[in-house]
Amino acid sequence: MVAKVANAIRSLQGVLDHRTFSRVQVDLGRCEICGEGKTVYRSQEAQAGICEGCYARLVREWNAKAGVR
Repeated sequence: MVAKVANAIRSLQGVLDHRTFSRVQVDLGRCEICGEGKTVYRSQEAQAGICEGCYARLVREWNAKAGVR
């Protein structure tokens, strides 16, 4: 369910950089992009917490832009 929601919501490309996120072990609430998943990645620079699905989408978008398959 979370993956479907995360894929349905699109953040602005280039606004969040997946390289600034690090995995967290504490409960920080819900994803700030989709609002459905549990926050598992946090960026101090962007002041944002995102779920696994939204993080994976950020990585896929960056890889596609960089030409990585």
